[in-house]
Amino acid sequence: MRYTELGKTGVSVSVIALGAWQFGAREWGYGASYSMADCVEAVKASVEAGVNLIDTAEIYGGGLSEKIVGEAVRQTGREVFVASKVFPNHFTYNGVLKACKRSLERLGLKTIDLYQLHFPNPVIPLKWTMRAMEDLVKEGKIRYIGVSNFSAKKLREAQEALKREEIASNQIRYNLLYRKVEKELIPYCRKERITVLAYSPLAQGVLTGKYRHTNTPKNLVRVFGGAFSSSFLRKVEPLLNELEKIAANHRALTAQAALAWITSREGLVAIAGAKNRVQALENAKAGDVVLTTDEIKRLSELAETYGKVHFTDLLARLFRG
Repeated sequence: MRYTELGKTGVSVSVIALGAWQFGAREWGYGASYSMADCVEAVKASVEAGVNLIDTAEIYGGGLSEKIVGEAVRQTGREVFVASKVFPNHFTYNGVLKACKRSLERLGLKTIDLYQLHFPNPVIPLKWTMRAMEDLVKEGKIRYIGVSNFSAKKLREAQEALKREEIASNQIRYNLLYRKVEKELIPYCRKERITVLAYSPLAQGVLTGKYRHTNTPKNLVRVFGGAFSSSFLRKVEPLLNELEKIAANHRALTAQAALAWITSREGLVAIAGAKNRVQALENAKAGDVVLTTDEIKRLSELAETYGKVHFTDLLARLFRG
């Protein structure tokens, strides 16, 4: 497993992080196709494989994700860097403090390592939100401040609203098929030494190669994603074939090559979800795969010819939280 510094904190985090969106989420099949025990094993396997960053949120599974993560981390018996998020409807000063208290209780922790603003809230002034975040750092309830789904403009506003602390990370959707953030946001983050935490690095499964135009998913979240239509899967087949070819060169899986396309660049971390031990280990192994400059270029150019994936934003945000 390779590691990278989180922002300017001096803390090293694994280039592959475990995303816990699926934990406790019935829209992903929790309770039907996988259980709490499966999720706990996914965490334990990830940590054993060198993953030290686990990302969750208060809204995932209605709070159940945080409970599962907390229990799993205790069972590992190891030091794990835990990240969680506060939802925008709690962005008032008191709302942030209360939300953090509830998250700490669910996680069973005294301190959340990275506490992130889940989405921008255009109604509540950032100065009040960030004042609460800094007070949480001062009180030792959180270590570092992060944001999620913030544009470069909003990121600047968030940093300007802070008086003592700095933003360590910005968690954004980024993968081979969703790259509009490359134009301004990622360069800005690199310039300011703000780590990019890439969620949906496999485009919710498109880039695993598991789904093809003859094998479309039945999962509720994926059914509503435009990337999973038979016509789109047929369209991106050449890209999936190239991913498979490059993966074979590294004795890796297609999904591992797609994750490596992200993590082979400096300052980027891929947050990969897993529902069980096998998936977690497969994702973690991507942390040892380093693509060549030529391979990165070939994949980037090929993906560019297919345009951008336009997921239904409302549905994507609804299910993700």
